[in-house]
Amino acid sequence: MSKDHNAQKTCWNCPALELRGHVDFRACGQSMRKFMTEGQAMAECKRRPELGLFDPASLTFEECPEWEEGPYGYQLRDMRVLILGIDGYLGWTLALWLGSLGFRVAGVDNFNRRRWVAEEGSHSVVPIAPMEERLRAAKEVLGIEISFREFDILDNEKLRQFIQEFQPEAIVHYAECPSAPYSMVDFQHAAYVQHNNVIGTLGLLFAMRDLAPEASLIKLGTMGEYGTPLTGRPIFEGIFPADAVLQWDGREWSLGGELTPRDPVSFYHVSKVQDTFNVYESCKYWWLRSYDVMQGVIYGVHTEQVAADPRLRTRFDVDEWFGTVINRFVAQAVVGIPLTIYGSGGQTRGFLALRDAMQCMTRLILSPPEPGQYDVVNQISGVYRVRELAETVARIAADEFGLEVEIQRLENPRVEADEHPYEVVYEKLPQQLGFEPQVTLEEEVYQMLKLLIQPSIRSRIEAIRQVILPKTRWSGLHKEMDVIERYKVRPRRVVGLGAEGGGEDDPER
Repeated sequence: MSKDHNAQKTCWNCPALELRGHVDFRACGQSMRKFMTEGQAMAECKRRPELGLFDPASLTFEECPEWEEGPYGYQLRDMRVLILGIDGYLGWTLALWLGSLGFRVAGVDNFNRRRWVAEEGSHSVVPIAPMEERLRAAKEVLGIEISFREFDILDNEKLRQFIQEFQPEAIVHYAECPSAPYSMVDFQHAAYVQHNNVIGTLGLLFAMRDLAPEASLIKLGTMGEYGTPLTGRPIFEGIFPADAVLQWDGREWSLGGELTPRDPVSFYHVSKVQDTFNVYESCKYWWLRSYDVMQGVIYGVHTEQVAADPRLRTRFDVDEWFGTVINRFVAQAVVGIPLTIYGSGGQTRGFLALRDAMQCMTRLILSPPEPGQYDVVNQISGVYRVRELAETVARIAADEFGLEVEIQRLENPRVEADEHPYEVVYEKLPQQLGFEPQVTLEEEVYQMLKLLIQPSIRSRIEAIRQVILPKTRWSGLHKEMDVIERYKVRPRRVVGLGAEGGGEDDPER
């Protein structure tokens, strides 16, 4: 894995940068540095006041003693990272991951994810401990001390107080309701999801403007913002490349630097699109810096840290509202429910294993954008059709665990094309940030089956089997879907699994 991707980043990218001068360069708009030549702006360092005023372009991460070489690039010593939504599937995993790398971690949560899942009559099939026990175990087992506060980020006063107290140098925003089906239940659910997500993010942006303008924001978006363009045009990384053009009526215009079209696929995804514009405009207005992470479907259960002790496990949902496709397939295979694909199963999406997602987030934290810069990364490691995923899970379950697995095609509760082109551009993480996937789909499916087949967890899946199959239709009707077809997949030996299998997971809604 490349470790020097950020070695030549300069103080412009460092959250310890404190600009000084007589000109309000914020009026220049996005990424002020592009409006300047070297030496036009002077700065001070909040960590190294002995430097006095200096040119921010004159010092690289590699040259600065505050930045030390680590496994994922140069790392700011004791870097303070605030995770919003720390109790969730990704938030808790990332907190332990960063803590093990030497980051100072703080987190906020109001435990809504636990309540939303309970509303469906479900629970995490991998038992998760109360937060007090999680924090205690993190310190006892891993030597990680996490500063935690319980509150809703919609309480802007409490959010501002905690930001002022902790003074984060990076903020990871996972504190949103992440379920498309939940947002499509009825008006109340749709309105709640949009209010929770959009207003929560907007309040965070104002708090950052006033209290932590140098911190970088790593905002979790979703590939679902783009939809699946039926024309087959490439899905660029949030912004059109410099050489993109629009031709119409015998004329031609440059599209370079403009936001790419969005076509959200649920009211939840609509909230994410609104977030995109609010974050983009805030970078332009106030010189904030942000990565908008268009994340694919995360799958898996494993990182070294969450597997270190049962009290450190992260949640794993498989219900129709919050269980994502690969995770749900594995749970269905374990308890003998036919794996459910919608329509033909030709829907194509980008996917990423849990451990690989943690690596990506770490690299983004360590490579902050410049002041005023809004950037987007498409965070996936591979593209699969849903029926291909179901058949992979079925084969591994049968071949490695002797499970009898059927696949069933159901009428599609969503409004989407069953078959469509899907060309995703995902170049920034591997080419600019040194990301190399470490986990294969087959390895992680094996690891999930190995964990979920344990009797205690299998019984937890059995207890909620009535909420695994889809009942929430985009039309507003609530009833089970008709079965179109059932079939079995012929077992085929999967090479390289067994005791050698390893990986992580996370889902997409």
